[in-house]
Parts: sequence; C-alpha cells; structure tokens
Amino acid sequence: MTNEKGSQAPIPPFGRRLRRKLDAVRVAPAGARGLGVFATAPIKARHAVGRVLGEIKEPSLGTRYCVAYGDDKIIEPVEPYRFLNHSCDPNCELIEWTIVNPDDPLNKEKSGPLLEIWVHAIRDVDVGEELTIDYGWDWRSAIKCLCGSPNCRGWICRIDQLELCRRHNEPSQFEDE
Repeated sequence: MTNEKGSQAPIPPFGRRLRRKLDAVRVAPAGARGLGVFATAPIKARHAVGRVLGEIKEPSLGTRYCVAYGDDKIIEPVEPYRFLNHSCDPNCELIEWTIVNPDDPLNKEKSGPLLEIWVHAIRDVDVGEELTIDYGWDWRSAIKCLCGSPNCRGWICRIDQLELCRRHNEPSQFEDE
C-alpha cells in the first residue's frame, strides 16, 4: 500500500498509544492563512501525529471546518487539528483506521468496529514546521490557494480535477472584449 506521494504505508497508531507521545503539536499564527498546527517535536515519516476528534455530523449540516468521516458523515474537528491548513505539497495526510477491538477504551458504545481519523506524517517533519494536508476538495468548492508551495496548483481542489477547476474558476481571456 502506498499513498499518492509514493511513500510506504503509514504505521498504524494502535499499540503505540502509551509508548509514544502523540499530539506533539501547538496551534499558532500561520501568516495569511490564520492559525496553523506546528510540530513541537520531530515527527518521523509514516508515523501517527495524533487522532482527529470532534463532533460527527450529517453532511447537510454546514460547517466551516469539516473532514469526511466514513462514506456518509463529516466530523467537525476540535483543536488542534481543526487548524490544519492546506498545502499543495503537504507533509501530512489524514488516514481512516477501523478499530475492531471492542474492548478499546475509546470505543464507548462497544458496538463493533469504530472509525478513527488520524493525522500521519508523509515525510519527516522538523520541530517548528507547520503541519499541512492536501484538502483535495471537489472543483465546485475550490477556492484560490495561499499555500506558497513551489508546487502550488493555484486552487484548493483535487489534483485529478485541476483542469476542470481552472476552466470554471479562472476568468476567460475573452471576457473583456
């Protein structure tokens, strides 16, 4: 299993919860993008950074900060991961893990498998570096990108929809004629 960047599969966070410090991050100003999440300790590639917690909602309920949760829900994250900013060249990604241990203390309902969303590092992250993900929005929700990456696509949208996004969102060269 590899991700879009071609790295090896992420290392599952289970069993490491008590042996490794998770959530070694802080929320701080991130320039024009408002607040961001920054590493307070080095993070190795493929390792879990922390679990995204928050309120699970129906997609029809509008939210400013949302993450897809399973096939038909969204999660409204709480701090710190509520403030993960987009980058066209991200150093992290969100991974959905299915927990099948009904005795897991985080599975309060004891009703079978539990879906968890975790932030994982795609590459090594240094102390003080901002953690970013690729939002991968549908082209109809795209907005101008402010990431400043050398690989910036100019729009926050799915890579496979970039040309469609540009065609529908950038002004035509004939508009002023």
